[in-house]
Amino acid sequence: MIFTKFDRYVDRHARSFTERLQNLCRMPSVAARATGMRAIAETVEQSMQRVGIGTRTFRVGSGYPIIYGECGSGPKTFVFYGHYDVQPVGQLTAWSNGPFSATILDGKLYARGAANSKGDLIARLAAVEAYQKTFGKLPVTLRFLIEGEDGLGSPSLYSFTKEHPELLKADGCLWDEGARDTKEIPVVSLGFKGITFLELRAFGARSDLHSKWGTIVPNPAWRLVQALATITSPKGVITIDGFSSYVAPISEEDTEALKLIEIDEAALKREFRIGGWVRSMKGQTLIKEHIFGPTCTICGIHTGHTEAGAKTVLPSTAMARLDFRLVPDLTAEIVVGLLREHLDVRGFRDIEIIELGSAPLAKSSARSRIARAVVESTAEVYGRPAIVYPMDPSSGPVGAVCGVSQPPTPVASFGTAYAGSNPHGPDENIRIDDFMQSIKLVGRVLHKLAEPRSKPSVDALLSEDNRPTAPLPKTKPAEK
Repeated sequence: MIFTKFDRYVDRHARSFTERLQNLCRMPSVAARATGMRAIAETVEQSMQRVGIGTRTFRVGSGYPIIYGECGSGPKTFVFYGHYDVQPVGQLTAWSNGPFSATILDGKLYARGAANSKGDLIARLAAVEAYQKTFGKLPVTLRFLIEGEDGLGSPSLYSFTKEHPELLKADGCLWDEGARDTKEIPVVSLGFKGITFLELRAFGARSDLHSKWGTIVPNPAWRLVQALATITSPKGVITIDGFSSYVAPISEEDTEALKLIEIDEAALKREFRIGGWVRSMKGQTLIKEHIFGPTCTICGIHTGHTEAGAKTVLPSTAMARLDFRLVPDLTAEIVVGLLREHLDVRGFRDIEIIELGSAPLAKSSARSRIARAVVESTAEVYGRPAIVYPMDPSSGPVGAVCGVSQPPTPVASFGTAYAGSNPHGPDENIRIDDFMQSIKLVGRVLHKLAEPRSKPSVDALLSEDNRPTAPLPKTKPAEK
């Protein structure tokens, strides 16, 4: 009953909070295209100030602004991470409405960035406002860290964390990734895979040629395809020499945690419109691979003539972009080194490798104050326990923010999205009801973070009623 007044405040201001989100979603902020970044940074800072957060703006070189903010006071300090940049929109024809129209249809707000992750940002600011209006001053110190280069690999943020480690010292960190699954169960993550993003390039003649020269002039497109074919097997297994030897065995604790996770395979296949999974995996094998398996994904290939109409050319260059998701004990340096050696041994010394960005993995314990506050609050708001992932399959600069202190700052993450949000794809959307529930969830998390805590027994953590919070091992994030 303690949150009755808080919830009423949120419900009364639902329209205002939704309009704030729409306004932010209508501002294009594609970092990869340098679109609207300064304007949205100013708007985000004003939005923070509006709810009583004192702000400072940092600029690292020519990068986009990092907005740092503080509010509240108390013996405990927590970092709230967010980002205001969004992914490129892709093909406009694939969108039912304009990607920055922020149209609401059937209770869903459609916009690039709605799920990833302007919805999370506005929900957390709204929760701060609602909490202070109904309870008074925040009983903990919050440090907001909002960047604009998440889609670029967060280069400015890495520099910022090295230059200002004192601003990131905290008892826990709340990240902005998560969703309700196909069974409407909220997912909470206590870590993230690392990532390294690469570009492979092959070169031929000085310019595109008439394809009649294909008999005697080397084709870089074929050269690149042949190199790529050595990196994975036809079944999707990474075949880089020595790669698997760096993948750490899954601990007993994580193995037990995986048993508590379910994936609605049939619903996901319908959502993705696919007939089956890689290597026909299913059940616990599928879950284990999804959460603890490394990946090598071809994100894009570009070469030759790709526009409408026929044009018979022999390409002069070919490029492929790959991302590797990293699990313990893989690092970006290890992956790049192994890939270079692998290609060289097979006669592909001419294939150029360009590093575009990377982030180390991060992983923390279910026993942390931030994890317990999130898991307990989720059960209160949604009326059911969360599914707790020991490590989220996605990636971000979590290690840069949470690895400043030793031991690393514990992290917990949840978001406003649902299984049909389609972040990074066309018609990205969130449900307004989920947005409002996220505000109520953050409010409860803030309250629990200030409560005195007694250390739970291992038996309590493993009890049937608390299965999703099964204890996880403390591990250090991989070195960048």
